[in-house]
Amino acid sequence: HYKRSQSFNTIQYIKNAIITKSKWIGDYPYKTISVIESLNNNSGGMEYPTITYIDKAEDSKTHDLLINHEVGHNWFYGILANNERAFPWMDEGFNTYYDNRYTDSFYSNNNSASFFKKRIPEDWENLLFRSICKIKKDQPINTSSEIFNEENYNLIAYTKTSLWLKELENKMGLAEFDKMMSNYFQNWKFKHPQPDDFKNL
Repeated sequence: HYKRSQSFNTIQYIKNAIITKSKWIGDYPYKTISVIESLNNNSGGMEYPTITYIDKAEDSKTHDLLINHEVGHNWFYGILANNERAFPWMDEGFNTYYDNRYTDSFYSNNNSASFFKKRIPEDWENLLFRSICKIKKDQPINTSSEIFNEENYNLIAYTKTSLWLKELENKMGLAEFDKMMSNYFQNWKFKHPQPDDFKNL
């Protein structure tokens, strides 16, 4: 279900998000999913189980990636029922790792970036993360939401976790990594896993 004022290929984007997460993590267990567009134009969104709202996006790629991110929360914040307030890395970080895989799958050959954008490092969040680590301004990955400063909430909970998972994927191999994540998902869905439950896989 989707309500929108512009004509992007929204239904297909929703299907892509569900299909990729179901393949990579585990099946989407609900019969419905809804994406609702707000009147804002901030390129943001908010997730709830089976329903998300998104702000208006300027282009189809941003629209697609925003839908993918917000729908992706269903697996972590929703089905696994991670405590995002206490352990934001278990929701935002996991979701960001799969955002990156989705982007690589659908947009890796997209060469339409502007002259200016081509001169910005492609992985600028990684660059910022490594910069704050270098000057020792980062915070531990297990920090709860209310203790993170504004910069670190994004760079640690989202970026550091996704880089850590990517490194784990590289060491294990993609097939073994996907098997591990699928087992984690099957064993802990609807059970509110804690950090040690994931680390003890």
